[in-house]
Amino acid sequence: MRPVSTAWPDQSSVAVMITVAYEQWSRHHWPVYAPMATSWPLPPGTLDLHSMSWADYGTTTGVWRLLDILAERGIRATWPTNALAVERAPEAVRSICAAGHEIAGHSLAQDVMVSSLDRDAELQNIRRCTAAFEELTGVRPRGWLSPRATASPRTAELLAQCGYVWWSDHNDHDLPQVVNTASGSLVAIMHSDVTDVRAASAGPRGVRDIYCDTFDYLLSTGRPEVLNVTVHAHVSGRPAMAAAFEQILDHIQSAGSAVWIATHAEIASWILEQHKPS
Repeated sequence: MRPVSTAWPDQSSVAVMITVAYEQWSRHHWPVYAPMATSWPLPPGTLDLHSMSWADYGTTTGVWRLLDILAERGIRATWPTNALAVERAPEAVRSICAAGHEIAGHSLAQDVMVSSLDRDAELQNIRRCTAAFEELTGVRPRGWLSPRATASPRTAELLAQCGYVWWSDHNDHDLPQVVNTASGSLVAIMHSDVTDVRAASAGPRGVRDIYCDTFDYLLSTGRPEVLNVTVHAHVSGRPAMAAAFEQILDHIQSAGSAVWIATHAEIASWILEQHKPS
């Protein structure tokens, strides 16, 4: 990676990305962190229909509630989305794009881990995701977040080969970095330290306080900062967490011109523009 330093547009202090993960699991798969899956595990080989239903909430209800919340505030978000959503919920995917949000590649399904694929299978996975969204919406994804934010050693090169601009499987820098590969450059954008899943034990108010307190701290440092607010349609689309999500967004927007709320693609474009080779 090549370190970069940057100022944000209009002298904003903090660049904020709103990330809404819209996830789908393959048939007979479910999120291992679902409430009943963790509190009352079933015998191996048993279908966990409750956890599958819990995950489906993102499609039946969560995606629509979160779209409304963002629309009310005029915020455009980045939606890492499994390509399986094109098959299962094309209306939702079209609605995300029609609202001006950014769709990002997120593997074929949430249980298809790119880190476990060989080179040909990973390249095919990326190409199939890219084609699925482009054929449905007419918009080609510009960015990628792997399930679990876990890449393979080849992911960056394959994404660059397929024309991607940014990649978010990172946790090693605060500010975006330029990654050079044999197939071209990508902007590496750090994934969230905190999400509605990884901070679930804190409860909705705890997640709200973590994000609001972190935002306040970043505003106080006197240097360019980044905050990536990450939620999931099947988690923060539910009433209790949706209310906390609204409060997070309102707190961020109350900072006015000190904050630049941008999609991942907008931040990647800004970084590449500011750091063109001489």
